Amino acid sequence: MDTTYVTIMLIVFLVLTGLAIDIGYLYVSEEDLQSAAETAALAGTQSIKNRILMQVQQDPRQIPAAVEDPVQAQARSVAVEAVSGKHTSVALVGLANNNGNALSADNDVTVGFWNVSSQSYTPGGTPVNAMQVRTRRTAESSSVGLGSLGDFLAKITGTETFGSTPVAIASIAARTRANLALCSVDCDPACVYPEVCAVKERHMERASRSPGQPPANNRYLFTSLSHPVTVTNTMSDLVCGEAPGQEVCGRPIYTSAGSDDILRDIRAMMYNPKFDRSNKEYDKNGRLVGWWVLAPVVDCSTASSGATFETHPVTQYSLVRITRICTSGPAGCQQQDAPRETPALACAAGESGLFLDRISCVGCGSKNLQRLPALHPVLVK
Repeated sequence: MDTTYVTIMLIVFLVLTGLAIDIGYLYVSEEDLQSAAETAALAGTQSIKNRILMQVQQDPRQIPAAVEDPVQAQARSVAVEAVSGKHTSVALVGLANNNGNALSADNDVTVGFWNVSSQSYTPGGTPVNAMQVRTRRTAESSSVGLGSLGDFLAKITGTETFGSTPVAIASIAARTRANLALCSVDCDPACVYPEVCAVKERHMERASRSPGQPPANNRYLFTSLSHPVTVTNTMSDLVCGEAPGQEVCGRPIYTSAGSDDILRDIRAMMYNPKFDRSNKEYDKNGRLVGWWVLAPVVDCSTASSGATFETHPVTQYSLVRITRICTSGPAGCQQQDAPRETPALACAAGESGLFLDRISCVGCGSKNLQRLPALHPVLVK
């Protein structure tokens, strides 16, 4: 066979291959890049939350060190891994990390402080409660597209790169999605975050006030947070539907003494092995030791004892570990046949209510509120 013909065909093949790769590169859309940035930011911020929660569980004295760390190396690795190997267009999407806190040619990840009041982000700011991620097409480097031949399409259109670098920011600034509100009398002045108190297991019951009597200790209310309960927006919908977190500190929320049906729904979610697993603790045998919940705190002294919802301002947040929830009757959230966690502590016959053994509170005006993590990261930008 004529070697000239073979050579020409080989060149044509290589050109078409480079063209195909660059066309594929073009089809990594803005949406693909934005989705990858959001995925990485959420994964990295979740890792920051996990680090703080581990200190809450093991040694609260180390919480300040965790939130003042401007590198957060493990969280950065998690963010990079979330894009590398899991995205549908992974061969054409990537991000660089040099552990710095400025976006640059060799760094696409920063950690810093998200200010809830001003809705602004400070890279490198502390306490660290947010991560910023920028994604780019990896074909902007010579490693994709057969090097210079891979830039064929860019060159004939007069463009060296198809640079599009979407940015996402995720935060764990304190917010709650709990449908339980603690009463302010249960917040011990000695247990102010980052101090987390281990207490003898408390039996918490629904708040019910008798005329002329001060509010009793160890009480709670149900809450729909800032959303009123309606026929089409029931408490069961909110509890079982995994509603997003809300920033309600200093704001009014809807509360009620409610009914056992609501507690059954919350119990079903606590013992659902697929729900909120990163905020649960297990013993060496895999039994559920406790469920960490960030709950709003209200003054229950004027709360009605009926099932009617009324508004009360949130004065504090409380980070608690619920050890068990005891109810009678059918399983909530229509989970009668669903698998459930095995509790480390079982409920005795006739027990009703919820039980907790860790508690920490922080006022809405306290600077320590900035160190308190939301238990579920959210995209803020």
